[in-house]
Amino acid sequence: MASVKLAPFAVFLLAAFLMFPMKKVEGVDCTGAYCDDLTGCGDYCFCDVIYFLGNQGVCVPYSAMKKKVEENPNLCQTHTECKKKGSGNFCARHINSDVKYGFCFASFSEAQDAYKMAITSNIKKDFLKIPGTTAY
Repeated sequence: MASVKLAPFAVFLLAAFLMFPMKKVEGVDCTGAYCDDLTGCGDYCFCDVIYFLGNQGVCVPYSAMKKKVEENPNLCQTHTECKKKGSGNFCARHINSDVKYGFCFASFSEAQDAYKMAITSNIKKDFLKIPGTTAY
């Protein structure tokens, strides 16, 4: 008897779900994925380059990247942004053109010196070496 009473309710629910289909909305889940020059991050994601690793980085959502650039006084997208933040006069962009931000420096020559030091540093060369490995 109970199933007979619930049958109209089930038909009503079925009709309601068919009349008002739910829109499939997926959140942007790109945090934690690794990226470089060859592998992109996908839609609505940005490759946050880790400078001492060269062109390798981690995928993050655009909103997180925008917030990061706004909050950090040394990150910039234009020369005027450096001047507004008071951290320099020159915005030195990354070598990789996909990276949409750079660092603020006082002058062009200071930026050149900093990049020369970063390219020749031992941090990048020795970063992936495993210390103290022995074979048995």
